Amino acid sequence: MTVSPPHTETPELELIIELRGVHKSFGGVHALRNVNLAVPAATVIGLAGENGAGKSTLLKVLSGIYTPDSGLVLFDGIAQADVTPTAARRAGIGAVAQELSLFNHLSVAENILVGQEPLRGRFVDRRRLNELAQGALDQIGSRVSPKDMVRDLPFADRQLVEIAKALVSNPRVLILDEPTSGLRESEAERLLQTIHELKASGHSVIFITHRMSEMFAVCDRFTILKDGESVAMRDADDIEPDELIRLMVGYELTALFPKKPAATDQPSDEPLLSISNLSVPGSPVNSVDLTVRSGEIVGLAGLAGNGQNELLEGIAGVRHARGQVVIGNRSGPFSHPSKALRAGISLVPEDRKTQSLIQSFSIRQNLTLSTLGKISRLGFISRRKDQAVAERWIKELNIRPSDPSVEAGALSGGNQQKVVVGKSLQADPSVYIFSDPTRGIDVGTKHEIYLLMRKITADRKGVLLLSTDLTEVVGVCDRVLVMFRGRIVDELAGDDLTEQNVTRASFGGEKAS
Repeated sequence: MTVSPPHTETPELELIIELRGVHKSFGGVHALRNVNLAVPAATVIGLAGENGAGKSTLLKVLSGIYTPDSGLVLFDGIAQADVTPTAARRAGIGAVAQELSLFNHLSVAENILVGQEPLRGRFVDRRRLNELAQGALDQIGSRVSPKDMVRDLPFADRQLVEIAKALVSNPRVLILDEPTSGLRESEAERLLQTIHELKASGHSVIFITHRMSEMFAVCDRFTILKDGESVAMRDADDIEPDELIRLMVGYELTALFPKKPAATDQPSDEPLLSISNLSVPGSPVNSVDLTVRSGEIVGLAGLAGNGQNELLEGIAGVRHARGQVVIGNRSGPFSHPSKALRAGISLVPEDRKTQSLIQSFSIRQNLTLSTLGKISRLGFISRRKDQAVAERWIKELNIRPSDPSVEAGALSGGNQQKVVVGKSLQADPSVYIFSDPTRGIDVGTKHEIYLLMRKITADRKGVLLLSTDLTEVVGVCDRVLVMFRGRIVDELAGDDLTEQNVTRASFGGEKAS
């Protein structure tokens, strides 16, 4: 990120929010215990910790969604007997949650001002509604129209609408939980600039992100959570990224990306998955050829909107496709994800909340959902096998909490993603397709997923990885295919696989300005 204004000394300001010894549990499981947090005026606080450390739970306490079991929550020095969403709003607290809370059937403007629509008499003033929404969108540099329907927007634009929704009420404290996880580079930079502008005008921000460069670009102070406790508070000037990571994960993380196989260990030329002349109607994808060989991780890169996700969905049977897909002795395109799965292709989609999990189902039910035939007889599920499968993946993937009966919707984002990956592993495909699998995930869990990908390829299977994180693409993949306007325009490997070359190819071969 390029947004990094010089640090200036500021006097100690009055506290807007203070937490003292806050505790919160669910069904006897501690989500927060003895958490302390201070948010002064005109300050950006970075809330750091692994997935499952309690960050999102803490933010829900501040927003009034959860009531703490014990401890003190103070707004402007006044202890709150009962923190409700209404009390939080009156105190000037606005929040952008990690999971979107938009109404797909409403327009952008209607979502941004839901519950606070301007009226003309007894009717909504549509002109004023659109004007107010446009002002919030302009503040974060979004090009979305207030009149667009949310259901028609890609994920990145929906995330910007969620942020505009929080900004429109001009909050004193803005809580941002992974706000850049689905944004393009330019949009993320604009949002970081907005955070600086809010601070300059006297607002405070509580910022959660797993992108270290963003945290150090905007944060004045850090509060670090581990296993539901606040383990450290540091000024940004007094801590280095490596030390912050150590406090988060509890150990030294010497290398984020696993070592790539040596040239002598590279896979054979025999393709495991072969795609020829593939097109996806209604998308930019046109006449794509690619192969994935056993034992390799193939990356898919390019600027958002050039057809990467549509290509993956076409291969996995989520979208109708034309052309040829060959895996083993099976050929497609496949007309349904179940047919692609039976052929040996498993997709881990980009949006775990809406595309991967049934939030109201338990961890166990989600893990076995796509392979019920393996644990059933005469149409009845074997509870013994069902439980054994869940316990296996909970242990192997270190899913927390480890109780298989816990609802998936109650898990942190990183643990939800582990459940999604576990479901794919249980299917035991030949080719794993991952679409932005580390979006919104802490550095420790990212490392676990990278190790898992290498374990998959060590078993002579293949991985096709789409990632919006350029460092990840270069650090993880053996080969990278770059898409531009629906076609693959370059293939990079070895010494040619650099962030500069991927960026250049993403612009159609022209050097990025």
